[in-house]
Amino acid sequence: MKSLTLLAPLLFCVTLLCSSLNVASDSAAEALAILKWKASLQSQNHSVLLSWNTSNNPNTKTSPCAWFGIHCNHADSVIKINLTGYGVKGTLHLFPFLSLPNLAELDLSTNELYGIIPPKISQLSKLTYLDLSFNQFSGQIPPEISHLVHLQTLHLAGNQLNGSIPREIGQLKFLTDLALCSNKLNGCIPASLELGNLRNLVEVYLDTNRLTGPIPSTFGNLKNLRVLHMFNNSLSGPIPSELGNMESLSEISLYHNNLSGLIPTSFGDLRFLTLAHLYENQLSGPIPEEIGNLNSLVDLELSENQLNGSIPASLGNLSNLEILFLRDNWLSGSIPNEIGNLMKLTMLELDHNNLTGNLPQGICRGGSLEYFTANDNQLTGPTLKVSSNWGLCKSLESLSIARNNLSGAIPLELGLMSKLLYLDLSATQLSKSIPETIGNLSMSFYLNLSINQFSQNIPIQVGKLTRLFHLDLSHNMLSGKIPGELQSLQSLETLNLSHNNLSGEIPASFKHLRGLYTVDISYNELQGPIPNCQAFLKASVQELRGNKALCGNASGLPPCTPFF
Repeated sequence: MKSLTLLAPLLFCVTLLCSSLNVASDSAAEALAILKWKASLQSQNHSVLLSWNTSNNPNTKTSPCAWFGIHCNHADSVIKINLTGYGVKGTLHLFPFLSLPNLAELDLSTNELYGIIPPKISQLSKLTYLDLSFNQFSGQIPPEISHLVHLQTLHLAGNQLNGSIPREIGQLKFLTDLALCSNKLNGCIPASLELGNLRNLVEVYLDTNRLTGPIPSTFGNLKNLRVLHMFNNSLSGPIPSELGNMESLSEISLYHNNLSGLIPTSFGDLRFLTLAHLYENQLSGPIPEEIGNLNSLVDLELSENQLNGSIPASLGNLSNLEILFLRDNWLSGSIPNEIGNLMKLTMLELDHNNLTGNLPQGICRGGSLEYFTANDNQLTGPTLKVSSNWGLCKSLESLSIARNNLSGAIPLELGLMSKLLYLDLSATQLSKSIPETIGNLSMSFYLNLSINQFSQNIPIQVGKLTRLFHLDLSHNMLSGKIPGELQSLQSLETLNLSHNNLSGEIPASFKHLRGLYTVDISYNELQGPIPNCQAFLKASVQELRGNKALCGNASGLPPCTPFF
């Protein structure tokens, strides 16, 4: 008994030594396996991989734990490899899948890896995180990936993967993040995929592929899903009403597909929804009143569909809405005044519909609106009716309401929009004079007031708009001389003053408009020499004709006769 007592510490030391030797042996085996993969890479001499080498000292054990991008556990076994964004070039053909039994995280994203994703990847039995995104992998997603039963994150985005989505992915019951976007995946989202059984999913990115067929209704079972992106595909059929059951959903993006039918009224139950992109589809019917229940909504884009009916007044309840795009539909009726309740609204697009009535009162009441377009509608009534509200549009940078049936004059308050960069009021039946306050729009680079009934002189204050590169005042009834102050428009590239009643000579100082590229002064009552400016000298006959008596070196003009 006494001898056994004396032997016990010795046995413990022997066991500890053997264990230590085994650990060292395992770590060395992992190191050698990793070095074998490194040797196969075209970028093996990359600076970040220089630390991947064996020690020159024979008394020092070989361990990868101090190598760049490699992390180990307390037993010196590799548990994480992170080489994201370091330009690693090569294949995974010799990657040591079987030799890294404890690897839990593998991030090789944003490199230059190519070839197929080897089925042997299934040997990484403890893997929880796999990111191979933004490389050049091709071929199909191996079904064997389903053997990674502990996987929580699967990112394969931004490659050249093709074929269908393996139905076996539906077996990864712990999966929370799935990103297969920006590949060449095709076929239907298979019913056998049973994504609806992956109850832990939080984010799904299937966008920018070649997927066809319907959206599975089983997606409605994903109660924890926060992000669903399936845009830029060829998905068809209706949007399943079951998607309204995804009670945690924050973003849904289905744009640029072939989806048809109605927008489900069940979407009104998605109380955490902040972004809804359904544009560029073939959706029809009215915009559901229930959308007005989405108090968290920030971005609502329904453009380029076949939606009809009126714009629901309930949209005025969306107190957090910043972006509302409804252009290119068949919407009719008036723009509801409740839009003025959207105090955070920054962007509003209503172009190419059948909207009628006046521009809404208080559209800028929140003071946040930066971008407003309502081109190509049937809006009527005098702009003066809302003139008292234009002064609130002090954040507005772009205003475009061209090709409508408005009337009256440009409100003087337009000059208060000091941040305005882009203004298009063409073909809106506006009349009277162009207000002098337009000279306050000193930030503007685009001004189009063409095809209206403006009369009297061009205000000299237009010369203050020194950032303009496009000025179109054509097809009006403007008279008097062209102001010499326009010589200050040194950024001007396009000038169209055609089809007016302008008279006198073109200011000789226009020769200083060195950036002017295109000019049209046809059909006025101008006379005298054209300026010695490249845009005038190369102008076509069509751009100069219809005037009283122009002369100069341009095409179709007689030479100017010197006066003695």
